[in-house]
This record gives sequence, C-alpha cells and structure tokens, in this order.
Amino acid sequence: MKKRLLESLAAWHWFIRSFRNGDWLWLFIAITIASASVTTITYLGDSIKQSMLQKAADNLGADLVLRSSRPIEQEWEDQAKAFDLQSNRSLNLVTMALSENPKEVFQLINLRAVEKAQPLRGQITQGNELSFAALQKGTVWIEPKLIDLMSLNEQSELLLGERHFRLSGSVQSSSLINPMTQFAPQVTMLLEDLQDTRLIGPGSRVTYELALAGSQKNIEAFAAYFRDRDPSFIELISAKAPSEDLEKTLDRAWLFLDLAALSAVFVAGLSILIASRFYLSRWRSSLALLRAFGGEDRQLRRLFAWQFLWIGISSSLLGLILGLVLIQLIIPWLESLFTPYVSAPLFSPLALGFISGILVLWSFAWQAFQEAMGTSPLQVFKSVSQKTSVAHWFVSFILILVLIGMIVQLEFLLWVCLVGIALSVTFYLSATLLLSVLKKSHAQTRGWLRISIAGILKQPELIKIQLISIGLVLFVLMLMTFVRQDLLNAWQQSLPEQTPNTFVVNVQPYQLDTVASLFDEQALQPDFVPMARGRLLQRNSVDLDPSTMATQRAKRLLQREANIAVTDQLPPYNQITRQLEKEKHQGLGVSVEEEIAQLFGIQIGDQLTFNFAGTTKTYQVRSLRKVNWQSFRLNFFFIVEPDPSVPLNISYISSLYIDNKQITGTLTQQMAQQASGALLIDVEQIIQQIRQIMQQAASGVSALFLFTLIASIAVLFSATLASQEARIQTWLLLRTIGATNRQIRLIGLTEFILLGLLSGILAASFAQLVSFLVGYQLLETSPQFSWPLWLGTFILSIGILFAVGWFSQKPYLKMSANQLKRHLTS
Repeated sequence: MKKRLLESLAAWHWFIRSFRNGDWLWLFIAITIASASVTTITYLGDSIKQSMLQKAADNLGADLVLRSSRPIEQEWEDQAKAFDLQSNRSLNLVTMALSENPKEVFQLINLRAVEKAQPLRGQITQGNELSFAALQKGTVWIEPKLIDLMSLNEQSELLLGERHFRLSGSVQSSSLINPMTQFAPQVTMLLEDLQDTRLIGPGSRVTYELALAGSQKNIEAFAAYFRDRDPSFIELISAKAPSEDLEKTLDRAWLFLDLAALSAVFVAGLSILIASRFYLSRWRSSLALLRAFGGEDRQLRRLFAWQFLWIGISSSLLGLILGLVLIQLIIPWLESLFTPYVSAPLFSPLALGFISGILVLWSFAWQAFQEAMGTSPLQVFKSVSQKTSVAHWFVSFILILVLIGMIVQLEFLLWVCLVGIALSVTFYLSATLLLSVLKKSHAQTRGWLRISIAGILKQPELIKIQLISIGLVLFVLMLMTFVRQDLLNAWQQSLPEQTPNTFVVNVQPYQLDTVASLFDEQALQPDFVPMARGRLLQRNSVDLDPSTMATQRAKRLLQREANIAVTDQLPPYNQITRQLEKEKHQGLGVSVEEEIAQLFGIQIGDQLTFNFAGTTKTYQVRSLRKVNWQSFRLNFFFIVEPDPSVPLNISYISSLYIDNKQITGTLTQQMAQQASGALLIDVEQIIQQIRQIMQQAASGVSALFLFTLIASIAVLFSATLASQEARIQTWLLLRTIGATNRQIRLIGLTEFILLGLLSGILAASFAQLVSFLVGYQLLETSPQFSWPLWLGTFILSIGILFAVGWFSQKPYLKMSANQLKRHLTS
C-alpha cells in the first residue's frame, strides 16, 4: 500500500514537472474543454427540458392526468399519495345552463366540477369581464364567451340542474389534452356542489379525471406503476405528451439535446486523439530512457497510468469549475428565453462532466498509451517502428461506446457507432488517396508548393489523423446545422401563419344554408364536411375485440365512437401512401389513416364493418393516407363513401382561420340564435400555447448549437496547436535559408487548404446524407436538400478552419530564426 502511495506521489511530481515543460498542455486543454462542455451542455439541456415540461405541465394543469369514462377508483388516489404526489379530482359533462336575468336564455355548456379550484400546475387565467372572487360553494367561474352568448352580467345567476349559482368571475379554459373536447363554453364549480344539481344519472356521459403533480422521480415511478398494471378504461396523459403535436415537438427537442452533448464530447475527444499522437514521440523517448536504466514494464505502466489519472482528475476538475462559471453566465439568458425557467440540479451535470473528462481521455488516448508502453530501450539510439495492435483499438472502441452510452439513449447507440465507423474509414481512405496523389505530383511542383507538399508527405500518419479528426469535427458541426434547420422548418410548417383557429361543429343538414349565409356575411367561405359518428366492429368479418388489443390506444379506439367523414373527396392536404387499383373496387370504399391501419393490421382491399348509431355498413379499404395531426385542419381516421340508398345520420363540420375576435363573437351569438345546437369553437389559445412551447424548443436548440459551435472552434484551435511543433521545425529551416514571410505563410496554409477542402467536401456531403436519415428515421421530419445551406455551411466550415490555421501561425511568423529555435528547445 505504501509502495503504491509513493508511486502515485512520484507520478504526481513527474506530471507537474512535465506539465511545466509543456508535455501535457494540449491534452489538459482538450480534457478541460470536454469536461466543461459536457457539464454546461448537460445543465443547459436538463434546464431546457425541465422548463419546457414545466410549461407543458402549466398548460395541462398537472404533471399527469388519469382520465376515464368511469369513476376512477380510490385506490389510484391512495397509490398517488404513497408516491408522495398531490392530487385533484375533477369531472366533465355536457349539459344545459339557464339564465333568467336579464332574459331567459338556454345554452349548452361543458360543466367542469373540481375538488380544488386552483390547478396543481400553473395558474388560472382570469378575465376582466366580471369581478373576480375565489371559487366557493354556490358559485361558478364561467368562460368569457359565455357572457356574450347568454347576455350575462354581475347580477346574473345560472341554473344548473336543480340549483342556482352566482357568478364569481370569468376564467379562460385550457385543454391541451384535446382541444376538440371543448364543444361548448366551460363553467367551473366545486365538486361538492355537483350532487345538489342532480345532473348525473343513469346514462350520463361523464369524463372523470385525477390530476397528479410531484417530483419528476415520483411522477416517473407512478407512471411506470400504472403502465405495469395497465387498467382498462383509464387513459394516462402526461405533460410530456399532452397531445400528439406537443409530444413530437418535445421528443425532437430531447433528441437534439443528446446530439449536442455527444457532439461536444466527440470533438474534444478528437482533439485528445491528435494531441496524444503528438506527445507519443516524447513519451516513447522518456520510456526508452527509463527502460535503458532498468525500469520494469509493470512499474512503468503504473507510473504512466498514474500520470494519466492525475491529468484526467485535474483537468476534469478545472473543466467543472469552468462549466460552473459558464452556467452562471448563461442563466440570465435562459431566464429571458423561458417562462417559467426551471434551473436543473447541478449534481448530475457535474458528475457526468467529471466522469466524461476522464473517460474521454482514456477512450481517445488508449492506443497512444499502449504504443508508448511497447517502447524498446533501443529507442534511445534510433527510431524503432511498432506494429499497431488491433486489440488496443478494440479496447479504445469499447471505451468510446461506454462514453457514448452515457450521453445518448441506448436505441441510438448503434446509429452513432455505424455512422462514426463509416465516416472514419472514409476519411482515412480519403487521406490515403490524397497522400498518394501528392506523392505522384510532388516531382512536378516547384517553389513553395513543392516544399509544402514535402512537409505534408514527411508525416503521413499525422496527416491521416488530422484529416479524420478535422473531418469529423466539421461533420458534427454541419450535421448540427442541417438537423437544427430541419427541426426549425418542421416546427414552423406544423403551425404556419393562418393555421385554422376556429372549428364549426354539429351543424345539422337543415341548418347548413343558414350557417353558410352567416359566414358569407362576414366574407368567410368555410368548407363544410359531412360526418357521422361510428365505431369500427370488424375486419374481414372477424370481430375486433378491445380486450384482445395489445395497446391502450387500440382498446380506446374500439370502445368509443369516432368522427368518420362521409364524402367521396379526399382532403388535398392528406398524402395518399397506398391505393387500390380501380379494377379491384367492390361496393363502397373507405380511406384509412396509415397509423390506424398499422395499429389494427388493416391492408388495402380489406373489408371493414362499422356501426353508425345502429346501422351496420361494410366498406372496402381503397387507400391509406398520411395525416399531419398538428395542422389543426379537418382530419379523420376513416373517410367513407356516401351511400344514397341508405343515408347515414350526418352533421357538418368545418375549420377555418378567423383573425378578428369581434367576428368570432358575432358569429357565436348569431349561431346561438339562428342555428341552435351548432357550435363555434375557438382554439386560438391552444395554438398559442403550442407555439410558445415550440418557440422555447427552438430557442433551446439554437442555444445548444451556438455553444457546440464555440466548443468545436476551441477544439480545432487546440488540436492545431498540439501538432504545431513539426510546422515550427519546417519554418525554422525555411527562415534559416532566407524564406520570406509570404512564402512561409503560403507553405504553412497549404496544409490547411488541402485538408480543409477535402474534409469540408466530405463532411458536408456526409452531414447532409446523415441529416436526411436522422430526419426521416428519428425526428420524423421531411428534410429537403438546400444548395444554399450546403454551400454556405461548407464555406463557413472552411473559413473557420482557415481562420484557425491563420491565427495559430501568426505569432510564429513574426519570430526570427533564433526565437523559433528557443521556442522549440524551451
């Protein structure tokens, strides 16, 4: 034990002495950058994620919501308490409200009875139309648009069932779970008042909810507990996925956070790879001398391993300090981007940053370490070549896998490895080809170009490593650029300007002309689509039993009726993915949304049987459609052809964009008076909430991209300086024989120009290809090739590399031959 302690102290003193002489400097800088980058980006990613989830939870009013068409058993509330979660029971039902002051008016409403007036997450949005007071027994809050619909004032009362209620104010409803559930204005009361109304009886259609909130750990534990038991008739809704559009937005943002963290570590690792190859000759000289004086292999391995450990610990700790400084600097900026802003705990980023710093050292320097350990004592007298061991590269690869696995989700690990291997091999072969071409053309060149090519050919292995490293750094930067642009485009296209913000529902056939004329008076021409309520019963004459379905979604869809369009015109904004040949058509046809087709195993040509309010009809599957559910346009799981011989009980539905709230209010009143039962639903608030979350996600993605860009430039700079000694030796020789600054500058920059052009073209091409794969397979976006973006990214990357080469050489070009010599010997 004492011997090991003395060895570690000896290694520490040797490390300090070598560090002062510059032997570990660039490794130290690279590890510091890696540790600081992982710490900062992990904190940045965690804070962005928690802030976005908090925003989604505020809009949902909870972290989790259990929802059912049946009363939710007490055991779930008890279990929530066991997981230390807060709970709030509520229920929703559609009923009629009567106001007798100032005049008698009936209005269909969505009644929401809550156990606690305040939501578990977020705050209620108060209106200024009425005096506001806390919700108490015998009082209700109403949605602002109900005031105009029923001509209400401060003294008005609402008759709900068998009881009158006073108005305590107006509040804006929010339903990120499903905005289309808000068929009618919302009225909120306390749950204890509901029994006195006697509104719930046999046959009442009630939706029961249990809202839950607590720490992220406890919420995840409860969600896992719920999914393990998989109760029937209860749906679990999470703030992570309150609706399909938000779920996709958040999932895409999480993936980009992982990509940003991985990129920062990867580029720092490549810098370590270059630096370790540069220091290898020094290590071998030192080890050869120690072996010549009788140093044992095991002792020397421990000595160098201790030095690696010391540099890993010290540089990682410095990286943590630098990361904390950067975190404090970016917190005010994050607070301006996110409302609310949630600061993530620091323990996880610090722990991951420290471990990553040490692991990235061993992952990328393992091969150089093993080569150094194989140094022969003869190295003191002459250079002895060594064979590269495949086993050492394999160990390095395993360490890199562990490092990647700490950062990205396991399902993406294979992707990262395959892309990394393919790119490394491609860049290596490209470097070999470049050296071969330069070797053949060397004799035909003259002047500074001949000297510069000779300098490149002098160190072929370093050039190969540099091309691989620089190419991969540029690839990561370009990939981040392309993926970021695809994400921003996808989010922008999902909710473009003039997205439909108003739905018109429950228009009966005899009311269609009246409603259409009301819209025509406001210079609006919405397209009304006929639809019927129906439930899928059979596929190819085989009953579809909800109890045999593998997923909760499939069970729910079979247990309830769906809105089914009744028209022979398919929406132009739906993409047809498969279609039945016309000669195979039989009877009536149905078009099916492709995800529903996958869920139930529906194929082109299958026969589907539906129940429409007691009427059973069978249709042949004629086409499958891809639907963008985030568009807020009219979309349907099923679109069936009309049958003139047996007409279905239909109503009409439409969606449109109205940019004037006054027009919305006027139409709402007119429809209530002239087309009773037809409803106009304003979902502008829901759209704005989704847009806010998307904008926050876009800000977070841009922030991570900017930080990764800065870290990559720092890594390129440090990697260039780490391999500078060979260039300085060439410049010293040139300066001695009388070369001018211009000639030396051209010779020095030729290396960067050749490496930059080749690595830039390959990196840009591969980054575009991989961004397409990431977009289609992981992010589910539709990336488009953009020549301006490709060319701009290529030019920017080459410009960055050229600037790094210029500024790294500039100080040495001002030195005289004696100054360069002193620099090399210092």
